[in-house]
Amino acid sequence: MELTPEELWEVVFRAVREALESRSSAWPRWLPIKEAARYSGLSPATLRRLAREGEIYAKNLNGGKLLFDRESIDEFMLQDRAELEAQLDRFRRLGLC
Repeated sequence: MELTPEELWEVVFRAVREALESRSSAWPRWLPIKEAARYSGLSPATLRRLAREGEIYAKNLNGGKLLFDRESIDEFMLQDRAELEAQLDRFRRLGLC
């Protein structure tokens, strides 16, 4: 049985969401930069940039240390879904799928 692009995307999205949910339950909500990098697979420089740009939330503590909100990292990692769905819609309108 072959899946449509929409069905395939739903399968992938569910797998990613489940993986993030199971992984995130073992991590605290607020992560120092090294732990946030390990959790997300993103570099510390990328995490700082994303926080500066407002893509993820980080709290600046006294002394300049940042604590990153794990839930905002998860949301950032999943936000590509809307962009991919928009691409699928464009492909459908063009008759490509």
